[in-house]
Amino acid sequence: MTEIKFGTDGWRALVAEEFTFPNVRRVAQATAEYLKAHPARGRSRSVIVGYDTRPLGDRFAQAVAEVLAGNGLPVLLTRGPMPTPAVSLSIRQLRLSGGVLITASHNPFTYNGFKFRPFYAGSAEPAMTRWIEKRLSRAKVRRIPFQEGILRRRIRLVDLRPRYLAFLKRYVDWSVLKKARFRVAYDSMYGAGQDLLERLLDGTGIELIPVRSRSSPLSSSHRPEPIKDELKELARTVRRERCHLGLATDGDADRAGVMDSNGAFVSSQETMSLLLWHLLQDRGWRGMAVTTVAGTNLMDRIAARYGVPLKRTPFGFRGFAPERDGLLAGLLVLEMMAMRRKGLAAILSELRDRFGRWVSGRADLTLDRPVDPKGLLRWAGSGEARRLKLGSPLGEIQTLDGVKLIFQDESWLLLRPSGTEPLLRIYGEAGSRGRLQALLNKGRQIGKRMTGV
Repeated sequence: MTEIKFGTDGWRALVAEEFTFPNVRRVAQATAEYLKAHPARGRSRSVIVGYDTRPLGDRFAQAVAEVLAGNGLPVLLTRGPMPTPAVSLSIRQLRLSGGVLITASHNPFTYNGFKFRPFYAGSAEPAMTRWIEKRLSRAKVRRIPFQEGILRRRIRLVDLRPRYLAFLKRYVDWSVLKKARFRVAYDSMYGAGQDLLERLLDGTGIELIPVRSRSSPLSSSHRPEPIKDELKELARTVRRERCHLGLATDGDADRAGVMDSNGAFVSSQETMSLLLWHLLQDRGWRGMAVTTVAGTNLMDRIAARYGVPLKRTPFGFRGFAPERDGLLAGLLVLEMMAMRRKGLAAILSELRDRFGRWVSGRADLTLDRPVDPKGLLRWAGSGEARRLKLGSPLGEIQTLDGVKLIFQDESWLLLRPSGTEPLLRIYGEAGSRGRLQALLNKGRQIGKRMTGV
């Protein structure tokens, strides 16, 4: 029987190999048992199920709905592909017991996945997914046929679009955006974002030019990850159509990629820094800022400038932000441009002048077998790691999530095994591109030596 392991944000696997209908039903059964054994006080017993645009996503979602309903849980099933943040929003607004998303997020279309969202609408805690994993081999799947569930109203079809679009419109300063005169190229990467932004901006002064929005990818290996190498068509569109902004979202529209009017990609690190700066400077927000262990040094400097604390967490934002939202991130960038009456390139230049310029990057080391996280931690405590010197003496080793090596010049290198693929993810940041490349190369050497690649 296939071993199923949850990663940082759910279980993901290759379709037709590990991600099969029998295995999806097994996970759905264990999830149903978890929800029944851990009822959320003051919440409806109902569970919402959504999915993205991957092949067979609707059928996998129906299979999950059949099992949840077969276990006596009322099910709300989305009428079509829906972004993860839209489903999470409904969990909170409708006070549901939880939700399930059939999505592999930014992984290739050869993958699919199972995200479990408890009542608080964020990523499941590790203790929750361990409980579900332990039940997989013990639970007998109980299910009812889909049409029977519909007729008996144990499964109800719901359209989340009006609720989600109304939330987005309330979150931003709509009076400012409605008057703005921007041209925006939007690449949904054939994902669940689809035509939602077009619907939202209809009737405003913002002209939206869709890229890869309504048709299916030609190849099942299509990777809906909003990074520079995957967004060449978006960059060409931005330049050709003279757009003020390029925006892309991943498969389930919880991640965003941003480009300026020149088609130059803005790194996720600088995008997050821009959003933090916007919220503190333009909106006047205060409170604790939170980022992951791989967050840029820019955020430390911005938080210090405005006198707010910055906390770093493991990947997943557990205990802080219930969900991220790629479309909302894009709207906030537009709001920043409208409020400041400046183009993104000019705002980004000002950010670098005020808070410094850091170059960040990531390199994935593909492996035949996953890296042992315990072995990585043992290496971090070894003399080899402590004696490491790469252009600057080593200042600190952190093991909050993976192993992060921080050097005295504030550059850093993070080694972190992927929770969803046989990859070692290698992150780095430095004051120059040459220094960053040296860090990433060293990360690859360390990973290869540890795994015998």
